[in-house]
Amino acid sequence: MRGVAVVSVYELWAYYLFYNGDNGGGPNGQMGGMVGAMINKNANANFIAHNATLPADKAYASDATCGGADTPACMVGYGSSTIPQVSFTLLQTGITQLVAAIVLITLGGLGDYKLYGRNILMFATIACILLHFSFAFVNVSTGSFAVAVTLLFFTVLTYQMTLSFFFAAFPRLASHMPSVYEKIDAGATVKEVDDEIALQRSRISMVSTYWSNIGWAVPLLIFLGIIYLYNPEPEVSQIDWTFNANAILFGTYWLIFAIPYFILDKKRPGPDVPEGVNVFTEGLVQAREALRLSKKLPNVWWYMLGFFLYTDGINSAGTILGGYLQGLYFHYNLLQNNLLGLAQAVSSMIGCLIFWKVQQHFKLQTKTMLQTSNLLTIIMYGWGIIGLFSKTVGYRSNGEFWFYNIGYGLWTAPFWALQNSYLSDLIPASKAYLFFALFGIMSKCSAFIGPLVNFIITMIAPTTDADYIGFIPCTIISLIGFLIMQKTDPVKARADVIAFEEAERELKAQRLGTATAN
Repeated sequence: MRGVAVVSVYELWAYYLFYNGDNGGGPNGQMGGMVGAMINKNANANFIAHNATLPADKAYASDATCGGADTPACMVGYGSSTIPQVSFTLLQTGITQLVAAIVLITLGGLGDYKLYGRNILMFATIACILLHFSFAFVNVSTGSFAVAVTLLFFTVLTYQMTLSFFFAAFPRLASHMPSVYEKIDAGATVKEVDDEIALQRSRISMVSTYWSNIGWAVPLLIFLGIIYLYNPEPEVSQIDWTFNANAILFGTYWLIFAIPYFILDKKRPGPDVPEGVNVFTEGLVQAREALRLSKKLPNVWWYMLGFFLYTDGINSAGTILGGYLQGLYFHYNLLQNNLLGLAQAVSSMIGCLIFWKVQQHFKLQTKTMLQTSNLLTIIMYGWGIIGLFSKTVGYRSNGEFWFYNIGYGLWTAPFWALQNSYLSDLIPASKAYLFFALFGIMSKCSAFIGPLVNFIITMIAPTTDADYIGFIPCTIISLIGFLIMQKTDPVKARADVIAFEEAERELKAQRLGTATAN
């Protein structure tokens, strides 16, 4: 450990603030809302054309829009080739995440070698920021939604790459924190050092997530402050332009905080790429290697399986609720959605702080905090099932969407920090990039399988049920994942890791001895 640079306070804060900029507010919030608004314009144009063909006694009011309590589901497409908008949104998400999974399978394993992980993170960051700026040239009212969907596809792809390689760095930071060396110098036991590293992992993950939520809130506060200060009741054309302004704001904000990280980050290169290794297939080789470790590290695999199913359900539910129903209910009003986004960001800060302080005060295991977050999230999304049978309850009212955004912040946001902390508790530090890359792949696979399955379900379901029927399989699948994750044992996992690392050291010593003898 002492052969690697100790983490300085400046480097640590550069890491936190990088995530402050890489907050996802662009692709997951404003640009996603912009593309959704453009898709919905096409759907409403189809509804108006359909309404014009109906007899006068069966036609809807001239100001009616699709997707209302008394109007048909929104249909996207041209002519007779249309599908429900919720199905299109799920398909769009599924394809994007499928490609992201393929890219990470190809590149993920490289993170363990030399400076590939850092370099890929830099490339993906630059590309994603430039794509943010490209949305300044998209016209919401007259632009092609197909072009906007394509731009969003590449934005989300590069954003997901930044997350995977950014998260993979924090276990190494935790292992080289000053407090860890203080424990070692004081003669602490192996368990005490391991406990300190685990605490630092939780701290770094939670604090960085906290700053990510700040990074989501600050641009929204700046934007809303300017809008309400200069024009609290903007015209339609001005509201449309706010989508472009938001994209520029989030891209600029990220750029400001990305630069210090790549300057202050102490390069901690991994080993050279072994002779005969094909870098383009290394991800598959590493995945196969990880599979071979399943007998030695079984808790990792139970966790990954449970995580896969859990996120499969909540990713799909989040796409339906946050990516479609919320925008539809508020008619894609950017100012209203920004207020909801701000509420989610602020409550996320509060939620992360509460979870961290509770864990720290009561010395609770990361698993306990993770499963608490998971159970509350399942209940929150499961509420949407009621909307299948009711026209007034089940995410069909203004108050319920406020509840969703605040609840997401208070108990779902901590999950995204805890998921990484818990994984790092279960794996050897020497295999961090390997398992985090594979973890990222499984996360992306769950992100595309769930939406694609629900795409099929919403296509088969009657159009009157299409918007809400997906909450049923989402809730069932995520509950199964929760139960599987409950099976994991972090204490046994730590013992497995120690045994694995000892065996690795002995094998390395044997190989070194053989090489010296020859």
